[in-house]
Amino acid sequence: MEHQCVSSIVPDPSGNDEHFDRHVLGRMLLHASVEAERSSEPVTHRLGVVGEDLAALQCYLRLEVDRPAAIDADREAEDEELMLRALLVQNISLEGPVGPWLAAIVARRALEPNHLWEDLGLAARSDLSKLLLRHFGALAGKNTRNMRWKKFLYRSLCEAEGFSMCPSPTCDACPEFDMCYGDDSPESALARINRQSAVTSTMC
Repeated sequence: MEHQCVSSIVPDPSGNDEHFDRHVLGRMLLHASVEAERSSEPVTHRLGVVGEDLAALQCYLRLEVDRPAAIDADREAEDEELMLRALLVQNISLEGPVGPWLAAIVARRALEPNHLWEDLGLAARSDLSKLLLRHFGALAGKNTRNMRWKKFLYRSLCEAEGFSMCPSPTCDACPEFDMCYGDDSPESALARINRQSAVTSTMC
């Protein structure tokens, strides 16, 4: 049965930023869909947007929707994903469903091992910066030192939970680890110690 699309989007008078939203969300959905096909998983497992929310996202992107919900009940979100999604939701800047969709997608894709913009399927880091500043302005605006976004988000999450230092749990395997954690900050030192400990434990 065809799913009836009902728009709940707050229109953007200029149209420019809404076009950007559609562009980045389309890339994210396509990237997750390709991964899901390769791994024979439901796309919701790779995207983080589920059920009626996925159908609404497809409607927003003007895609054909054959059924209202995707099967995703067997996937249990990890604690880090749930906590990061909640942090992003608390800092949504604009009304409408785009912010919650992005919060779910960013939180899910942050579990992947590469740079966040790459694992979101975006063309450049600048696209990630623009969407975070547009939709999570209060939070993203605190990244005044141009920190890598995944590093910044996990640091913000740990500060919200009362910890002063907290490296991303997915950064250890990144080939550009030294680029992100090569400075003299306590957080970078902790990340390097944790990474070395992980390497040592696999050798024993």
